[in-house]
Amino acid sequence: MSESVLIPIFLGFAVNVILFLISLYVFKKNAFKATHLTLIVSILVLASSFIIGSWLGMGMGLVSLGMLLSSIALYIFNFTLFKNLLAK
Repeated sequence: MSESVLIPIFLGFAVNVILFLISLYVFKKNAFKATHLTLIVSILVLASSFIIGSWLGMGMGLVSLGMLLSSIALYIFNFTLFKNLLAK
């Protein structure tokens, strides 16, 4: 039963990481703009899940949860990477 909840969360996580990589290529390796874009997209998906409502909205809410978790992980990764680059 719990595996069915993890699938949309992983899907949102994977979509957001792919979006990050594409936006990193588009923004010419500016990682902070790419992470801001992933956070904005996850908030937009969360807002659209409230607008849609019912069961489909709950599914989109789980996808946006995965997207939000990946955005947080990408922010932590960027800040630690940026901190390490400044230390050198």
